[in-house]
Amino acid sequence: MKRSAFVLMLGLGFLAQPALSLVDVGDVQAAVRKNVSEYAGQRCSPPPRGSGVIIGRFQGYTDSPFISDSDARWPVSAYRCFRSFDECRGWLYTMQSKYTASTSNTIACERR
Repeated sequence: MKRSAFVLMLGLGFLAQPALSLVDVGDVQAAVRKNVSEYAGQRCSPPPRGSGVIIGRFQGYTDSPFISDSDARWPVSAYRCFRSFDECRGWLYTMQSKYTASTSNTIACERR
């Protein structure tokens, strides 16, 4: 009985393989890259408008490493230049995962 159930499951797995290859990969490509480092991009000064450089900015806070009180916050501020929007969005995802964001208008990727 166990052997026949195993053979049946194995057969169903082989039959399902062609159906799985028909899944649209556009959704996967539209997802945010989650393997982007906190230090991705390049440190830069604000480029002039019209330069085409993609900038990412983040302001937030984290708990202070010195004070254990829940009100102790340590500010985090970052400004980076990127080559693509995907890399910038992945960087923002990483920053929002590691730190608490201040407000929504201080977190953005934009083309200058």
